[in-house]
Amino acid sequence: MILIQTQISIIQSIVYFIAAAVPIYLNFIIKNYNNRNNHLRYLSIVLAGFVTMQGMYHFAGALGFSLLAKAILEPLSFGILLFFGIIYLINRSKGKEEVKELQ
Repeated sequence: MILIQTQISIIQSIVYFIAAAVPIYLNFIIKNYNNRNNHLRYLSIVLAGFVTMQGMYHFAGALGFSLLAKAILEPLSFGILLFFGIIYLINRSKGKEEVKELQ
């Protein structure tokens, strides 16, 4: 039974690392465009950090480093997710202010 849980955690970490490629690729695409605001770029960087941290969390848990996974990587991942939400809310409020200025 433990072997199956370990295999599932390793597969989850691989899927998370593959999923992190999407916001990283998006970041490179956005970087090529010369736009004034980099809101989407910042969001994609933080999202890539969150997904990568989740992959590291599952990989450390699969290797048996439960203290590292539960005590360090899980709260760090949660903090990155909160940071993502804060950046999103700040960018959203700035976007509403720019729309009001244009009207």
